[in-house]
Amino acid sequence: MNDRPSDNGVPLRVVVALGLAATLLARCLAPALQGVAGDGVIIWSARAGSLLTLLAATGLVAGIARLATAIVGAPQAPLVARLVVVPAVSMGCMLLLFASFRPLEPLLALMLGLSAAVVGALSARHMVKQRDKRAGALVLGLTAGAGLVHVLSRKLTQDASDAANLAAFRSAELIETLGLLVDFVALGLTLLWLQRKVARGRVLVPLVLVLALGCVLLAQRGSAPGASLVSVLLSRGLKELSRGQTSLVHPALAQLLSVGSLLAASFALLGGGGELGLIFAASLAARGALDIPIPALLLELGALYLPFVRQPPRPARPEPPAPPEQPAPPVDAPALPDTSSP
Repeated sequence: MNDRPSDNGVPLRVVVALGLAATLLARCLAPALQGVAGDGVIIWSARAGSLLTLLAATGLVAGIARLATAIVGAPQAPLVARLVVVPAVSMGCMLLLFASFRPLEPLLALMLGLSAAVVGALSARHMVKQRDKRAGALVLGLTAGAGLVHVLSRKLTQDASDAANLAAFRSAELIETLGLLVDFVALGLTLLWLQRKVARGRVLVPLVLVLALGCVLLAQRGSAPGASLVSVLLSRGLKELSRGQTSLVHPALAQLLSVGSLLAASFALLGGGGELGLIFAASLAARGALDIPIPALLLELGALYLPFVRQPPRPARPEPPAPPEQPAPPVDAPALPDTSSP
């Protein structure tokens, strides 16, 4: 689309950064502090998480409303986008309001995940044809599809637990495994894009892998006697991110996926990846949690912003220097007739 929304207001990069910070603090660090830190630290971490969540929610609603208005008013926007965007975005914002008073019921959480996945899939399908946005569209579509799989697996697990149905629980485990495999593909594409398109990408990608592996190794020692405070916090925080879902993937690999996704999202957002880096960051920050309002709205924000992404102009290749002009060969003077006397 050529008609971009107004750039007035809070920059979307700041909104995604707030959503990523709220995810780390409210869903990972603050729950991990329970029983480890003092009461004052726990109270202030919970307050900070609530403040970041409120700021992220406000920015997400404002950004999504602005982008949805621009899409609906764009004459070149496809009809299906106009028919789907407004109801899906309205539902997400309404469920965000409900979640501020009480946790969402399983059916409402399923509806939230379904609406976010539909918006993400439609945006990815529409933009995957453009070569400069294809990588972002693929990661967005994979994350949306895997997020819906995770939501369905979580709903099936709850139903299986209520009915004590072992077969349904095994089915939910297989579905969750499929979602994790798709998440691994999305993370791999993101790392490949970081390596090829971001400045110092050849250094950033090994750094992401080393940091993620180090965090997982420390988290594995969290349950050992005499474990350090960092190991205990990492172990508890990563367990909170998994939300108790079981799969056929080894828990260490699932933790590596969680840490790698958050680190890759941070580098894509802050590592000079341009506007397309915002799409990668929003997608990976929302990974596996589309039934939670903030991650779901993060994915919708990335999906709505993808058509307006501007790629930086490619530097023009310098023209090869012209070869030096060769001097013209000397012209032989015509021979004069011999006029000497005999």
